[in-house]
Amino acid sequence: MPLPKHEQRAALRIPVDCKVKIRTRDHGPSHYGICTDLSVTGMTIRTLFVPRPDEEFEVYVMPPAGQSPLSARVRVRRCHEIERDKLYELGLAIVEILG
Repeated sequence: MPLPKHEQRAALRIPVDCKVKIRTRDHGPSHYGICTDLSVTGMTIRTLFVPRPDEEFEVYVMPPAGQSPLSARVRVRRCHEIERDKLYELGLAIVEILG
């Protein structure tokens, strides 16, 4: 049975509410945000950071206390402005799990 048109992802995304740290490849200043959903193939983050199309960077997802953080290299698939010049929603594909 095909997926509904609004849900074309192959992997189920689980809603979460975890802080994230974003480190770009140029090792400039870190950026921060909130991971709103997560799957084995990708994640959605809300942040002030505006990446370039297809940019790759590292994301550290900080889970609730007592859990191990997730570290991954990701690639930008989409970036939508949620609140003008204040908040952006990034759709990210997981390229590699780092730890």
